[in-house]
Amino acid sequence: MGLRNGLYALATVMLAGCAALSLEPGVSPEGKVREVLGEPAMAFVGSDGSRQLVFPHGPAGTETTMAYIAPDGRLARLEQALTEDRFRRISAGKTSRSEVERLIGPPWRTIDFPNKRQVAWDYRFRDAWGYLAEFSVMLDERGIVAETVTQRLERELPEATTR
Repeated sequence: MGLRNGLYALATVMLAGCAALSLEPGVSPEGKVREVLGEPAMAFVGSDGSRQLVFPHGPAGTETTMAYIAPDGRLARLEQALTEDRFRRISAGKTSRSEVERLIGPPWRTIDFPNKRQVAWDYRFRDAWGYLAEFSVMLDERGIVAETVTQRLERELPEATTR
């Protein structure tokens, strides 16, 4: 990733983070959440009337914000979905396509593997050390996770500049 792309990605994440700061759990109505974060890519309705709104940021973005709306229509909490902790909750042979969507949102890219009768859902994220990485979920023809793979895309962290 070049310096310009890296700065653009950082600015995008910072702007999204700053915008989210104007949202207050227990106070901000769903309309304000949509005004600040835009239209969600996905929405799930709970049996109690609560909603989960999914906001991926940018093409091949490393952030997906989950906004949980309480039954009263107010923001309950915001969470970053693309984390190693959430990835560990996805289990081969157990987790379904819909569970993956609820847990980490839509992929930034899908790749078909017809010989394996599987499709890969790819997610870009920053790992615990700050490296750009990719998490892939392989779904079989039944829509069940067959396997997961994580690959670091950067070999070295960008060097910090000093003044």
